[in-house]
Amino acid sequence: MLSTPGTALLSVLHECDSSASGRFQAVILQGVIQPSTELLRKVVSQGVERGEARSDATSEPALDPILAMMMCHSRVCGSEWPDAYIAESIDQIMVPLLRPSGS
Repeated sequence: MLSTPGTALLSVLHECDSSASGRFQAVILQGVIQPSTELLRKVVSQGVERGEARSDATSEPALDPILAMMMCHSRVCGSEWPDAYIAESIDQIMVPLLRPSGS
């Protein structure tokens, strides 16, 4: 929340009353979270089809850690994503999490 986008988000949230905050939450869910989840689901589905991911790897609980990791890193590091960090995150966190049992 110390990044420029995070500070802007905090400012908006502090100015919202309960009805405005509900609308703001809907915008975030429908415009950011749901599209991101669907994109991740498509990518992970390809891994399922190739046998590289468990059949249940496209469920909400399996996809939530990816989104949580992305949100946390974006908030802390100001949305900077070095390629090496992305590759290491996928290899060290997501591949073991989504790998089929026995692999």
